[in-house]
Amino acid sequence: MRILHYYASNAPEAITQYVRILCEQMGTEVEMEPVTTVHEALQMLRDRHYDLLHIHGCWQHAAYRIARQAQRRGTRLVVTPHGQLEPWTMKQRYWKEKLPKRLLFQRTLIQQAYAVIVQGKMEEECMTKLGWNRRTVIIRNCLITNSINASEMAQQMWKVYRKVMDSNTLELMTEDTKLTLRQLLKVGITGDQRWLGESYVTITDHNQWRMLYCHVHQEQVAEIVRRGINILHVDTPDFDIHQMPCFMPDVYEPPKTIEEAIGMQFATENDRLMATFRHLRRLAMHSRLTLSHLTELDKELRNHDCAEDQLCDALKERHLYQFARRIMQLTSDLTGLDEGLMPMPPLDDRQTRHLRKHIDNHLKI
Repeated sequence: MRILHYYASNAPEAITQYVRILCEQMGTEVEMEPVTTVHEALQMLRDRHYDLLHIHGCWQHAAYRIARQAQRRGTRLVVTPHGQLEPWTMKQRYWKEKLPKRLLFQRTLIQQAYAVIVQGKMEEECMTKLGWNRRTVIIRNCLITNSINASEMAQQMWKVYRKVMDSNTLELMTEDTKLTLRQLLKVGITGDQRWLGESYVTITDHNQWRMLYCHVHQEQVAEIVRRGINILHVDTPDFDIHQMPCFMPDVYEPPKTIEEAIGMQFATENDRLMATFRHLRRLAMHSRLTLSHLTELDKELRNHDCAEDQLCDALKERHLYQFARRIMQLTSDLTGLDEGLMPMPPLDDRQTRHLRKHIDNHLKI
């Protein structure tokens, strides 16, 4: 993991010492680089890829410029305010300095951070009152308290960095990893690798496997993927997904299964599918459609027969037919559903791509 620390060249000496301690105490698996000038920071971000940018202190427009450059390059953001968002600090030159900076960039910078590191309960309460970011983590500063030593502080910081990198891992996965996920889902759903009909991709990168495990756990399809791994006899690293915490969006709600939402008592398979598509449309309208819903639909279409012509006519009457075609396309793209099992032809249009974007980004911070 490669981390870039930025703090202003005129920052208090305490911040300089804090960053120095983190760099000295962090393990060899983390590469840490401090920087104090805008030009150098921007150049370093252009020249190499960093997993994380850790900004120390507030009220510096330079930090916002660096953060924007980092985000454009796929680098995630962590901020430690060092008490500079507490009320007594914000009151200093409030109308001439703090309020304009707050409106221009400071609030946005805090909101965009994957995590905000505070150094005590009082600072956490201040952050809660501000309401700019709920993802606050208390890590006490060994320079100002004896309740923690430098090694413990670095260890806790490492856990936050790891948690940030284990969040919304889909956007960090390579195309080969995404293809492997699709193939594992298909085999896991069907229970037979012959449905794959193609040579499967083997991930060789340990970190990519970790991202895949994190993603399927967060999407609640881990059991299906494990089944696919076992059927294909894929040799994978050993991860305990329950020991891999992550940050979730503020508006995140764990998805209910389709069965939980619509019930199980239906006279015919067509009635069940009609209720399923109505439910999926409601989810889509509220940006709640997820990969787990598509895997449920895939299983349903593979395991049960329906009267396709009657179903299509009923969907057309209720203006659900085009939506159902788009869902077929998404299920094919993400779980490998074959066209021969679809009750209607798939449709790949702008609205389909819009739905796909929501599915891909529903875990995005």
